Amino acid sequence: MTKTQDFQANFTYRPNPLLARSFLICRKGQNGEVTPVGDYTVLDDNEDLHLSERKVINLVMRLNGEKDLVALGEQTRSRMLFHVKPRPEDDPRTEVVFYTQSGQGVSRENAILTMEGFNG
Repeated sequence: MTKTQDFQANFTYRPNPLLARSFLICRKGQNGEVTPVGDYTVLDDNEDLHLSERKVINLVMRLNGEKDLVALGEQTRSRMLFHVKPRPEDDPRTEVVFYTQSGQGVSRENAILTMEGFNG
């Protein structure tokens, strides 16, 4: 395993204790300390929280370098789209807005991911 892979395998998540329908994305340091580096907040009040958590698990798996993610299309019967918001150079945060598209009408905002220290 390379140093990059070691680094990538250090992401995890937990429910956000301060905000309902939100999850903290955390990085495990070399000393074992877990530090929040971002958050995933569900904007769609109608989405089942277990489904939201599965989406977060997929995000964390991807951050850890995994490519075989859990397929959720059968459960959602929709497509997940995303947009990385432009940011000023002096802002360390990257924001990604996720949308759902069910094939009926326009896409709807589903969630927002905010991460610090990543170029998006």
